[in-house]
Amino acid sequence: MANNSGGGKGLYLIVGGLVVAVAVLAYFLFAPNEQPDLAIDLSDGIKIETN
Repeated sequence: MANNSGGGKGLYLIVGGLVVAVAVLAYFLFAPNEQPDLAIDLSDGIKIETN
């Protein structure tokens, strides 16, 4: 038989890691996008926009 001396600590570690990963992904998904002070676009001609 397996010795269950861990008491489920591995399960708590996995669940805690998943909670942290979901929180970080939600922060990056819903955080307001900050536009840079200077944006240079070279696709159709040259556009330089300042904030």
